[in-house]
Amino acid sequence: MVDSVKNAISRIETVKTRRAEAAQPQASGPAPKPSSASETDSVELKSAEMASAARDMASVAPVDMDKVNRIKSAIKEGNYPIDIDKISDALMDAYREMKT
Repeated sequence: MVDSVKNAISRIETVKTRRAEAAQPQASGPAPKPSSASETDSVELKSAEMASAARDMASVAPVDMDKVNRIKSAIKEGNYPIDIDKISDALMDAYREMKT
């Protein structure tokens, strides 16, 4: 899951870079003046904050370790109900999704 978040972040940054390059004026035309320096700073700050927050979320997997430990102990004790049909159906669904 962490890898999928990191990949999503890199795709977002790639799209932002492409949009920024497309928005830059070509050498043939005059450069448009920004309406004010504070708007430019504000947009960059918000973008930087979002990128930082996304990196922070990608560095830590959203896993409830208490719940994981309870499930592990239940499995060790033989108290965790395992539905083989449900597991096999979920695996087959995941396989079919990967194939398409």
